[in-house]
Amino acid sequence: MGLSLNTRSPQPGYVLGPAKPVVSGRHGKLVTFFASQKNDAPIGCESLLEADYCLYLEYLPSVISYRAQPFTVYFRDPALRYTPDFVATLDDGREVLYEIKSNSSGRAPRWQQRRARLEELLGINGLSFEYVEEHQFRHPILLNNLRTLHHFGFNGNPCNTPSIIRLLLQQPDQHATIGQLIQLGARQEDVTFALFHQFLRCNLQHPLDLRSRVWAD
Repeated sequence: MGLSLNTRSPQPGYVLGPAKPVVSGRHGKLVTFFASQKNDAPIGCESLLEADYCLYLEYLPSVISYRAQPFTVYFRDPALRYTPDFVATLDDGREVLYEIKSNSSGRAPRWQQRRARLEELLGINGLSFEYVEEHQFRHPILLNNLRTLHHFGFNGNPCNTPSIIRLLLQQPDQHATIGQLIQLGARQEDVTFALFHQFLRCNLQHPLDLRSRVWAD
């Protein structure tokens, strides 16, 4: 994927340049590589916080693909340039720039001033921008469940999802536990794959185990 970015502005007041490759983490942090199925490649992140957001982008069905540190936006104002943490392509064709901050750094006055200016310039140029703070996606139980489903479902086969749904619909109340589905012949990796990609449903606000109940929409 090149540097091109969708824009609604006929004469954009910016140019795109290549961002520096992620080879070292931010101060006091380590580079983390996230194994992405959507991108069929590992995604290099400057921090564990960004790697956790990769997991969230992987989980959202509206996100088709995404890149980390994709490019640098150079505005006409030479004093301001911006490298987004991620750019995602959505299922409606839009591209969205994401900035991810910890709860503390997101409240720093310097960032608040920079954010206001960025939102102004990006908006003028028709670029979609979303600012995300840690508390918006780093819910401990949900995040741990997504990590578990992503790990155990990484080698799941999407072709087996329809048969698991048929199996569920044959059960009383059209519900079953994860353990029951496995006992009935479904492979664990296929069940967890279908749960992570939201072909099947379960309550992710409670810790998952083999007794967790599963259903299909």
